[in-house]
Amino acid sequence: MLSTVKIIGLAMVFLWICFKIGPYFLRFAIKLVRHLDIGEAKMFISFLFVMALAWTANLVGLATIVGAFAAGMILHDAYFRHWGEIHQHRVSIKDLISPLEVILVPIFFVLMGVQVKLETMYDPHVLFMAGGLIIAAIFGKFVSGYFAGRGIRPLPVGVGMVPRGEVGLVFASIGKSLNVINDELFSALVMMVIVTTLLTPPALKFAFSYCEAKAPGP
Repeated sequence: MLSTVKIIGLAMVFLWICFKIGPYFLRFAIKLVRHLDIGEAKMFISFLFVMALAWTANLVGLATIVGAFAAGMILHDAYFRHWGEIHQHRVSIKDLISPLEVILVPIFFVLMGVQVKLETMYDPHVLFMAGGLIIAAIFGKFVSGYFAGRGIRPLPVGVGMVPRGEVGLVFASIGKSLNVINDELFSALVMMVIVTTLLTPPALKFAFSYCEAKAPGP
């Protein structure tokens, strides 16, 4: 329990420092590469910033994804608004990074799939764990949806938060590499991610249709 509180506190302090110091680091780095084309500068600075925060997060004992997440929240095109070629070169940071996403995301899922032992999928114990994780994942988000605030439809909000996706797989992979998660639990987590990801689109469509049907008429 004490270790969990320590990690949460460390993550909060790390994010707070990143949000305070990160913009200054970005502005300083941008000044150093003003001789580059704006597209090259955006790509270089974005990659450097993400890697720097990911490395720093790992250095202080956090997962690298925490640093990458902080970098993504801080980075935006406004830092480059004073660039001389901004009006001729309007490509965004997202547009520049998208090709890397197309290449790296499939590789990530291949690496996750390689770690799954198919024989464990037929183990009743693994199926039982996966069922429990799926129920907890869905029920927890449904309950969270009802605290979304006034004037917001809780059912679509809850359903929209159900899928775990890449982040869940990242933490599962980290746990497996640290021997905190065994092969059976890892397989159960992967099954939970797959089911919640595939289930959400039709469930979300139903949630919106249900809310519209229940809405009072004009």
